[in-house]
Amino acid sequence: MKHTLYRLLLLILTPLLTQAQKTASIREYDKTYKTYPFSDPDPVPAQRIYPYFRYDGFTDKPVSQQWKVVELENDFIKVMILPQIGGKIWTAIDKKTGKPFLYDNGVVKFRDIAMRGPWTSGGIEANYGIIGHTPNCATPVDYLLRKNADNSVSCFISTLDLLTRTKWTLEINLPADKAYFITRSFWHNSTPVVQPYYSWMNLGIKTGADLRFLYPGTNYIGHDGKPSPWPTDIEHNKNLSYYAQNDFGADKSFHVLGKHSNYLGAYWQQEDFGMIRYANREDKLGKKVFLWALSNQGKIWEQLLTDSSGQYCEIQSGRLFNQNAENSSLTPFRQVGFQPYASDIWEEYWFPFRETGGFTDASLHAVIYARQTANSLAVALSPLETMTDSLKVYDAAGQVLYSKQVQLQPLTAARYTIPLKTGEQAAKIVLGDAITLLDTATTIKDLARPLTGPATFHQDGAYGLYMMGRDLLRFRDYGAGEKKIRAALAVDPAFVPALVEMAFIQYRKMQYDSSFYFARYALGIDTYDPGANYYYGLAAAKLGRYYDALDGLEVATLTPAFRSAAYTELSRLYLKQQDFAKGYAYAVKSCLDNQGNINGWLQQAIACRLSGKVPEAARAREKILKMDPLNHFAQFEQYLQQKNEADKKAFQSMIRNELPQETYLEMAAWYHTIGQITAAQEILDLAPANAEIAYWKAYLHRQDADSAAYINAAGNASPDMVFPFREESAPVMQWAMETTQQWQPRYYLALIYLFRNDSAKGRALLEDIPATVTFAPLYSLKARLYNATEKDQQLANLTRAATLNPKEWRYGKMLTEHLVAEKSYQAALKTITPYQQSAPQHYITGMLYIRCLILNNQYTAAEKALRDIHILPYEGATDGRQLYRKVKLMLAMEALQQQRYKVALEKVAEARRWPLNLGAGEPYAANKHEQLEDAVVALINERNRHTNETATKALLAQINNL
Repeated sequence: MKHTLYRLLLLILTPLLTQAQKTASIREYDKTYKTYPFSDPDPVPAQRIYPYFRYDGFTDKPVSQQWKVVELENDFIKVMILPQIGGKIWTAIDKKTGKPFLYDNGVVKFRDIAMRGPWTSGGIEANYGIIGHTPNCATPVDYLLRKNADNSVSCFISTLDLLTRTKWTLEINLPADKAYFITRSFWHNSTPVVQPYYSWMNLGIKTGADLRFLYPGTNYIGHDGKPSPWPTDIEHNKNLSYYAQNDFGADKSFHVLGKHSNYLGAYWQQEDFGMIRYANREDKLGKKVFLWALSNQGKIWEQLLTDSSGQYCEIQSGRLFNQNAENSSLTPFRQVGFQPYASDIWEEYWFPFRETGGFTDASLHAVIYARQTANSLAVALSPLETMTDSLKVYDAAGQVLYSKQVQLQPLTAARYTIPLKTGEQAAKIVLGDAITLLDTATTIKDLARPLTGPATFHQDGAYGLYMMGRDLLRFRDYGAGEKKIRAALAVDPAFVPALVEMAFIQYRKMQYDSSFYFARYALGIDTYDPGANYYYGLAAAKLGRYYDALDGLEVATLTPAFRSAAYTELSRLYLKQQDFAKGYAYAVKSCLDNQGNINGWLQQAIACRLSGKVPEAARAREKILKMDPLNHFAQFEQYLQQKNEADKKAFQSMIRNELPQETYLEMAAWYHTIGQITAAQEILDLAPANAEIAYWKAYLHRQDADSAAYINAAGNASPDMVFPFREESAPVMQWAMETTQQWQPRYYLALIYLFRNDSAKGRALLEDIPATVTFAPLYSLKARLYNATEKDQQLANLTRAATLNPKEWRYGKMLTEHLVAEKSYQAALKTITPYQQSAPQHYITGMLYIRCLILNNQYTAAEKALRDIHILPYEGATDGRQLYRKVKLMLAMEALQQQRYKVALEKVAEARRWPLNLGAGEPYAANKHEQLEDAVVALINERNRHTNETATKALLAQINNL
């Protein structure tokens, strides 16, 4: 009896003891990858992505390059992270089989895919901010390694997104005893205004003829929000959830929806292997599949993005239902804004499964496959954890058909055959707290959410125009958004939501008096409108109307949507007044309904430090670091509290992103806005040398004897690649303009205004800069600001830029394109030719050179240049192939007019080809659109019999329009 009890006790405790012994490890090391690097940063201030800049240099010549690798490992899986490439999770591997369950690219091959250019395929890429691959996806981010008290390990990656001034931190956590890893996102809007809202995780997986996408749904929508059935494509009679059945059309994007589910994933049937991404549904509503075309149009990207790792596709998860383009706002799938001082927190789980024979459902306990026959139910499990629990099967009436105690080990398949009596049918399987509904009950999860809008809604009404404007503003298209908001007010001048948006627009443009006017106008209609009160308070504070600022913000606290933000701003006002007691009290209030309000906790820490309340300050810092271990403010506050070298070094050591100067400037600007001048000075004393930082130092020390030395240093600092954008830098540059005759402050202030969609003020400042300045980007920027009636000024400035820096190909390209637009084709060819001759391998100038040859009717020379060029394209690019087609067809027409019919037919045949050196793969026949080629062949055959000049001229005109 004792032996029996001992064995039973041992049976129960063994899994627990085994689990307790599990450990996870984390290490950092250098690994050499064959790398195709990127280069050539753009010195000209950008438009859409400002203050970021593009990289335009790509190569097909690899080098060996060392990269930092952070590796997380337990007994079941291994995860590799590359913090110098955006913190990308490079791959994850099932250790028993050695198979990656994320696409594992054997090379680092940068290609022009992202908004800033360079991007690599594979792994998991985290995106936050605006639509597109995040600006930091190919460059270093801040990162931190940590061993946790629960024996798990974590790597944190983080950076400041300059486009939105929001900060994101991603924890990649590997538990010691689970066959999954977890990603936890913490994203904070630290600004007082609404920001764009976009967040998607892009996961690369290998393709294959047996690949099936595990995406429960009834429909999919495109980037435009328009719905189509899922998974069946009715027109082509294809099941889109099977990779191989997407063998038609071009590249595809499916945002799948219509069923309530917590997972998405993939299954390779022949390998009996798959992977799952699991999350609470509210954490990630969006589920997307992206495929390159299965024709050569898509296969070319396999060669462009890897050497030998094979083709990949992407399965993606997003906070919203789709990656919405502008026209999605004409559907129910509009755009969301990231509210001021809001924080979003969510987590996702990523894991492999194997040896199940198929897939039915997934939970955090196991992946399950169930197959029911007339007299049995076969259940296969791929567990994710050590587990002893009951496996139960129910019928539709809730009666238990089967119950068994099971013992499961991670990634060790378990199979059960459950006999069923005649007439019995299983409807539900329960493992622990996870419920799987079988086929008979799957329609229960179908959703009734509308996919199209009502016909009675008027897009051109006040509310429709307001919503379009609001969405455009959330896309950062501030010019178009303002036009729509003004159009809404033209329909109804008293439409309060549009008035509030106008207050926001003017506040962002630093037109604080106009912002105050629109907010006050709205309050005249509804004195309690929260948005109107909030922007009324913000604008009043900028105008020095202290009590009006208090009034607006205090009323805004009545409404939950603006309560936390208003309390945060009230705290800032009191801190600036050195009233630390009230600053602290309102900071506390700002966090009551918004525990993730980093700014609120930071303001508590500062108020306590300045009040001598050391323990309270420490608790506030600890709260921040618990949410965001890479929060530089909290680390700097620790240094300010103790003023020791260890804390200073710890603070500096964590800033290792691509643009460290922007981190220091962000911190200095923030401290300055709450009146903490000494802290701002100390921050910048630690910062790397930079022209904008030098002007800030001069401004912060303007009452000191050192001010002149700082301003001289600022004037001597290079303006190359310096792109100010913060509103806090505007008074710095205005002061510098009044203090010195240097031209740079006007240039920098103009950039700030242009970033904020105030082109009139930006242009006026640039016009005031003397013509003796020899900084080429200044003139290229000025040329962009002239309108269509000011062509002489455009030409003069572009010519000046190209003359000042003849080695910079971008100036030659801009000048050539201007000449082409003016139909000065000979001058355009003369301008671009030296650039092409000096760098014949440079395909960007090479394509423009070929275009100019065509415009000058030099088709034979263009044909030769097309043979020699090697284009590394951007996503979706077909420019080179279009030039090739036009040249071949024009040569065919020349031969036709010379009655060389055989040569003409040869040129048409060549026009139908898709040479790989031109950077575009051949699509399916149905997508080629070769009507012009067919028409030329028909004309050749007709000309064999008689002349048809009218048809010839008409066809030449069509080809010229290509």
